[in-house]
Amino acid sequence: MRRGHRPAARSLAERRGGDAPGRSARISRRRLALAAFLGCFAPGAAWGQFPDLVDLSAQYMPGVALEDPRPTRAQVSSYEVSVNVPIPLGERTYLIPGATYHVEAVSYADASPGFDKLRAFHAVDVPVLFVQLLPRDWSLSLRVAPGLAGDFERFDSGLARVSALALATHTLSEKLVLGGGALASFSFGSFLPLPAAYVDWTPNPYFRLEAFLPGFAAAKLTFSDRVEIGLRADVAGNAYAVRDARVTGAWPCAAQPADDPATAQDERVARPEQCVDHIAYSVATAGVTLGVRAFSSVWVTAQAGHSLFRRFEPMNDDDEGTPGGGQSIPDAFFFRAGVTWRIPRT
Repeated sequence: MRRGHRPAARSLAERRGGDAPGRSARISRRRLALAAFLGCFAPGAAWGQFPDLVDLSAQYMPGVALEDPRPTRAQVSSYEVSVNVPIPLGERTYLIPGATYHVEAVSYADASPGFDKLRAFHAVDVPVLFVQLLPRDWSLSLRVAPGLAGDFERFDSGLARVSALALATHTLSEKLVLGGGALASFSFGSFLPLPAAYVDWTPNPYFRLEAFLPGFAAAKLTFSDRVEIGLRADVAGNAYAVRDARVTGAWPCAAQPADDPATAQDERVARPEQCVDHIAYSVATAGVTLGVRAFSSVWVTAQAGHSLFRRFEPMNDDDEGTPGGGQSIPDAFFFRAGVTWRIPRT
């Protein structure tokens, strides 16, 4: 979700009212597709360059009160591990298969009775990156990343997703690299193409500015090739299928034997348009980064800052927002720590 946060789904699906399908539904679909894409590409390294060999990270955000149901508080910890194996196919050609596993662990406080506590969401991706170094200081990167994302309570084709990237970069000088291309994702029936841009500016050995849009932007100072201090802003998110029986077996996803006279709805009739099939989450963060080279090309990193935007969208099987389901999440402090094994410089 890469780095996403998921409150429970059933109570959200049972909310009455909300916007009818239309412009808000189209916005929700675009937001979902963007979240699914960012879960695969951001805030990792720009794929116009070689990715790290191994990257381990953990992120903490404190609990915050949900808008609905009140006074429930949700706290999320995120963990991720990725491995990449560069395989030279020639002097100027490389194939880099990899694997990434990401999990969101959710805990709750002051939850109201009947609130389904969905505890964990998982994402597994198996990317393959092809890099071709071209004449005149050009390079071409092609990346395809199939994967699965959901609560992993049950497996079906609805958990599958795939993302792709084509990026060309040009080394204008030893100090400046520019790149551009296109990226796309397909998940839960939505296809989203987007432009991509990359810049790497290193005016001197101590300062570097790097950005991969729409994923991240970072500026850092390096001291003695052992300490890095900088600023970083990320846009990230993910989309997860919900297959928990407490959601799929309850109304509105499934018809119930009897109607509840205390509600306006007839629970004996399922309402697929109100059933939560998957949840999308998007978040923007900014903060201060610190990296220390432990040995060889292994770095220990930390980042602390604050979220700038957080929102989740419960979606039905038609990839439309459930009525009244989407809500913003209060911004909060975050702390991220990790260990990275970079490709050694030669």
